[in-house]
Amino acid sequence: MDIKTSVKNRREARIRELLEGEQFTAQDDKPSWTALPDRTPANPHNPKTAFIKDNIANPSTRYAEHEPDPERLWKQGHRGWYDTLDPGAPGEPPRKASFLSGLIRRITVSALVFGLAWGVFSFQQPWALRAQAFIIEGLSHEMDFQAAQVWYEEHFGSAPSFIPIFGQTDEHSTKVNGGTSLVPPLSGRVVQSFAVDLKGIVLEAGGGSLADRAVKSIETGRVLEVKEHPENGITVRIQHTGERTAAYSRLAETGLKVNDWVQGGDIIGTLASSGPGGPPSLYFELKEGDRDVDPAEVIPFD
Repeated sequence: MDIKTSVKNRREARIRELLEGEQFTAQDDKPSWTALPDRTPANPHNPKTAFIKDNIANPSTRYAEHEPDPERLWKQGHRGWYDTLDPGAPGEPPRKASFLSGLIRRITVSALVFGLAWGVFSFQQPWALRAQAFIIEGLSHEMDFQAAQVWYEEHFGSAPSFIPIFGQTDEHSTKVNGGTSLVPPLSGRVVQSFAVDLKGIVLEAGGGSLADRAVKSIETGRVLEVKEHPENGITVRIQHTGERTAAYSRLAETGLKVNDWVQGGDIIGTLASSGPGGPPSLYFELKEGDRDVDPAEVIPFD
């Protein structure tokens, strides 16, 4: 046997071993074999070269089982940190926190903040009173967006139209309330502001005379309710202009009844005379629809 025939036979045996071998070595999920250069042109009439050519053109399906599925690899990479094919594998990246655990953390923090605020309001120490005043002021006063609007206009030219709070003015409110002057319900001074209970204010009469203790209607309206309470005295609730309603409490006497009409400045009742508890006082509530309003913002108190 000459050298050429021996080399040719070894080459064919090697190719056959690569094509029909039972073991397959893969690196990086890709088949790793090096194709041998075909130095001798295949002769279609030679059965050996025809066999090799057919096997190269149509490799065995056994190798397809070892080759990774490209679609599966793409899906695995697309899931990334949010989904994994083998959650228990070592070195697996952490999963994204679930909605339930995040909700529980938020509820826990909210409960702690609420408990802290409740604890502050349960003390009457000077430091607690300062903290209470700060909390009440933060909850009862609207945030001033003027500084933010000025900064936005300086850097971007004009206030954004897609933010409703920017660019709003009180021109409409001024025009509506401009022609209506509300009458103070009592001649006296404010001894308890709206920020204390966010419902009403307490007015103390300027004196003990009957004129000083007279409670007046702030404007025209119709009596909706007249009720008497053992501790707070008589309360008269009046429907005023639009959706505005007012409640006059701690009255000692009144001559009004339900569906009576009153004008602005009309006397609706009187307070009790001065006693051991101090000067007579009026508890006054004002609402716009279902929203409590600070009377000091719409009524001129001296």
